[in-house]
Order: sequence, then C-alpha cells, then structure tokens
Amino acid sequence: MEKEVTDMSVQVKNWSVSFEKYPVLHNINLEFNGQGILAIIGPSGCGKTTLLKSINRTAELDRGFNCSGKILLNGEDIYQKNDAASIRRRVGMVFQTPVALPMSVRENVLFGPRYFGERNKRKLNEICERSLKQAGLWEEVKDKLERPAGELSGGQKQRLAIARALAVEPEVLLLDEPCSSLDPNSTMLIEQLLTQLSGTLAIVLVTHNLFQAKRVAHQTLLMMAGQVVEYGPTGQLFSKPARQETADFISGLTW
Repeated sequence: MEKEVTDMSVQVKNWSVSFEKYPVLHNINLEFNGQGILAIIGPSGCGKTTLLKSINRTAELDRGFNCSGKILLNGEDIYQKNDAASIRRRVGMVFQTPVALPMSVRENVLFGPRYFGERNKRKLNEICERSLKQAGLWEEVKDKLERPAGELSGGQKQRLAIARALAVEPEVLLLDEPCSSLDPNSTMLIEQLLTQLSGTLAIVLVTHNLFQAKRVAHQTLLMMAGQVVEYGPTGQLFSKPARQETADFISGLTW
C-alpha cells in the first residue's frame, strides 16, 4: 500500500546545544513544512550534524550534551517525551558512512520493525519488499536477501541503510552527507531516490556539495559558527542571496 501524503512540520525554536559547556549551536530558529528536501550547508564544524542529530534525539547520546529551546514535530515538543525511541522511529536518520549490520540483507531491513515488535512473517516480508523498492534496491538484491549485507557495494549499502530507515515508516528522513564516500553513479542514484521520496516524506539533507544542494533541495539553510546565516528557497539563496556571508560562501561556484 502506498503511503498517504500527510502534512509535516518541523520547528526549531531558540535551539542551543553545548557539550560539556562547549557551545556548538546558538539560538537556531527554523521551520520546515510539508514534503520536500531541505539542504543544510556550511563549513566543516559549523554544527550541521549536531542540528541534524538534535532533530531525532541522537545528539543526547553524546557525552556532556546540554540543550535549551524547543524542537517541535507537528507541534509536539519532542524533548518533553520520555520515550526517545518513539521519536527516532518517526524521524529516521542515515549517516555519512554506509552502514550494513553484520546480518543478511533481509534482516538489515527488518531490524527496526522487529525491534518495535513486529512478528508476523507475512507482514515482515511485505515490509522488506516495500522498503527495498522505495530505496531503489529491490531488483538488485531480491535474489540475495539471505546473503550477508557486507557483500553489497558502497552505494548499495547506503541505499540499504535508507531502506532500513524507511522500514519503520518515518515521517521525516535525515541524511548526513549520504553521498560523500560514493562514486558519481551511486550519488546520482541516491539523489534520484531522495527526489522520489520527497513526495511523501520531509527530508533534511546535510551536504558539503553545493551543487548537490542546488540539484535536489527545495529549501536551503546556510549555517556558520553554530548559527543560521540564511534560509530560503534554494534557487533564490544561490542566485540572489540576502546576506553578504552567503554570497561569499557560494562565490566560488559557477552555475
């Protein structure tokens, strides 16, 4: 069954993060509504990954995490919920390095559904096939479901990681530099996949590749030194930036 398109809202209000008193994010304000792709760009060390991990409550797993402000998912303050696992189910995350768990392709996809209690074999088979199709990987692995996932290529492992995230039917998908270690063909496949998924999911993509942001993102956010510099429609931000800092950051590009 095709997932129904629903309205989705992610709001970040006066969000600050420090680790053992070392400040990383400073009063971040951001609102991202509906389906589509939001790209977060900025120099290394500016806080992009910390912001991403804050949205699905994995930043708090790092030592010395302290925060203030609010992050709202459809109006609900996610840091007021005691069950962080339920937030991480609704807000999936794919990391920079392709991760294949030391198990079969099938069990990689079904890791989340099994964790959350799904035991029905027919349902699990449906989830596996649906998720791999959504990730554009089904035709490549449908005859290798019981093979170790470690045998897949880097690009296939990254799409497997996306399938694993999709298997629990998240409302938001976060990706942290998902193409940084991939070849151009695998990068193209991932970008096509994200464009397709953006019709039913809110997607937030951290990328150092400004060309990638321009190709796939509907909205783009520029961060520097833990703060928001500029946020708006991608075409406008790159062609007519409102801030000099933005113009300086993208000035090396030729479109």
